[in-house]
Amino acid sequence: MVVGALGLWFYMRSGEIKRQNAERGLTQAKQSLAAGNPALALTDLERVATRYRGTSAGAQSAMLLAQLHYDAGRFAEGVQVLDPYQTESAAGPNLAAVWSLTADGHMGQNNPDGGAAAYQRAAGATTLPGESAMYEAKSARALMAAGKLDEARDVWQRLLDDPKAVNVHGEAEIRLGELTARTAGQG
Repeated sequence: MVVGALGLWFYMRSGEIKRQNAERGLTQAKQSLAAGNPALALTDLERVATRYRGTSAGAQSAMLLAQLHYDAGRFAEGVQVLDPYQTESAAGPNLAAVWSLTADGHMGQNNPDGGAAAYQRAAGATTLPGESAMYEAKSARALMAAGKLDEARDVWQRLLDDPKAVNVHGEAEIRLGELTARTAGQG
């Protein structure tokens, strides 16, 4: 029994040390960014994102690293950084943000189909109705960019009918009007 308790304590303590080291590494990377040293920040972020997967700091490091790649126009590299964090066990409470940032990378690569799918995953990964509606709206915009107007119309209508999606009702009405006018103009 003592050995079991000692093993549990060791496991919990090592998890806490891992979390603390990840937080320290993320802070160091942020300081490098603030000091205007993006090369060092990239190295620090890569190390934290790789070494501390499964921690909040690891997921935040991956998201910052992906954003740095996006800012440099390297969308494929940014999406690749986020790939290992696309599960709840790896990203934790950051999962919806990881999926949204992944979608942004797909959109940056002119892949609206991939963007729409990732925005849908982001919507499903959050428990906040307003945030979910925002991701759904981004998905509908991506579907429109992909030329999937019927699918986009369905998403906009679902958002308009959802009383919890009040934050996007105005846009849903406008987009449905645009899609209706487009359809009428083709007929």
